[in-house]
Amino acid sequence: MQGMSRRAVLAGGLAAAASVGHAAPLLAADESEQPLKDIAGARGLRYGSTVMASQLLSGDSFTNLLLQEVAALVPENEMKWLHMSTAPFHADHRVADCLVDKTARTAMLRRVTDMVARYRGRIDSWDVVNEPVDAASERADHLRGDVFFKQIGPEYLALAHAAARAADPEARLVLNECGVEYDTPDMDRKRAAILDVIESMRKHQVPVDALGLQAHLSVGRYPFSEPKLRDYLRRAASMGLEIQITELDCTDDLAPADIAARDQLVADEYRRFLDVVFDEPAVKIVMTWGLSDRYSWIVRHENTPDERRSDGEEERPLPFDRDLKRKPAWHALAKAFAQAPRRERATRREHPASVEG
Repeated sequence: MQGMSRRAVLAGGLAAAASVGHAAPLLAADESEQPLKDIAGARGLRYGSTVMASQLLSGDSFTNLLLQEVAALVPENEMKWLHMSTAPFHADHRVADCLVDKTARTAMLRRVTDMVARYRGRIDSWDVVNEPVDAASERADHLRGDVFFKQIGPEYLALAHAAARAADPEARLVLNECGVEYDTPDMDRKRAAILDVIESMRKHQVPVDALGLQAHLSVGRYPFSEPKLRDYLRRAASMGLEIQITELDCTDDLAPADIAARDQLVADEYRRFLDVVFDEPAVKIVMTWGLSDRYSWIVRHENTPDERRSDGEEERPLPFDRDLKRKPAWHALAKAFAQAPRRERATRREHPASVEG
């Protein structure tokens, strides 16, 4: 199941560390005095990052940096169904078993209910069904034909969201999607399809509280349209949704090898995107998909081969380099946070009457 899998949750364990309710910060001459979580928090925004358990448990300098800089965490792999098993070296056959036994619906609902109930009151947001939209699909509902779609039918999306809501009524439920950041015909179709899916969910009283915009950016790959991105965010906000930037990073395979020039181009890409995004008051959270290049999925070459550098140089997609030194991308984030219009965010999910009837 995609629900509760890849990039599953925004964990609220560090939420108390976010600073809110203060006047807009002026970046000090020595910006090292201010971590990103405080600069963002002063504007009513929350900044966080993905992390692996091993990085937290190591207790090294990266762990200290992470706890200093972020106010929220996303487990990178540990809450994915595929990665969870009952014992070391013990294969988890539950997904395969449920398909063979034709009990996919029961298995999915049990998985959603068990996970959300286990962490009830401790998780801010759940990415219930990750990337469910296929804009190229010939289906009118634009749903991607993943395994649970095939085994259960298109109602699997509504069933999963309803189960998550029942297990923790206060957690925010997010529809998290990719491929909407730039100005291409495919992304035009993807933005329209996502909004259609959300509109249908709300029409049929399927609980959904937030739109996740992954924001895997890329230097020099696609044209960028401020009006199209603004319109997409505005239309999502008009449906009463919070907007979360969930997986921000930036590939640099088309940038020059020179590190200074490359880092500046990555920072410029961050800043251009964030300046548009922060003009929408419904945007409340920004998560980078990692904090340091040392642990980036892009550097590990888990992204598509056509977005990897051909010269053998290591990619530099995140705010801190491999040696945990701040890069221009960090400063781009800091300045964008500091200059963002002030906003408010409730600690737990709000209950607008229009969401679920």
